[in-house]
Amino acid sequence: MNTSNTLRAALAVALGCLALAGCDRAEKSSATGDGATVGQKVDRALAQTKDELARAGEQVKPTLERAGDSIERGAQQVKPALDKAGEKIKEAAGSDAAITASINADYLKDPDLSVFKIDVDTKDGVVTLNGVTGTPTARARAEKLAAANKGVKEVHNRLTVKSG
Repeated sequence: MNTSNTLRAALAVALGCLALAGCDRAEKSSATGDGATVGQKVDRALAQTKDELARAGEQVKPTLERAGDSIERGAQQVKPALDKAGEKIKEAAGSDAAITASINADYLKDPDLSVFKIDVDTKDGVVTLNGVTGTPTARARAEKLAAANKGVKEVHNRLTVKSG
């Protein structure tokens, strides 16, 4: 009885193996259709995709070259305007710095004003004074000296008077 069960089990395993082998063969031929494995099909699909991308790249290349040329021509047309704007910015910054330096020099010459207590900021010819003076007269004098400088359009006097 024991031998019979073992024989039946071995026969069942053998039939199962044959069935699986048949399924595997049938699955391979139906899945690939041409006898190729799934891996081979994937490799072919990747190669085909690579070729199609290369063709698309060749078709797009002339358009991209024309766009690059157009951008370069545009940059050449804009460059003079940008250079001119840059020069104007340099001039404005230079003149603002010159105005600030001139006002500070004037304050150094005045015994009632301290260049260390008055901060002078200039932007586009507009001077802003911040800090402290000893008297209301000194405050007014600081504003008058600032306004007298070449290139000054306006003076914002934010100086405070503190006697000490």
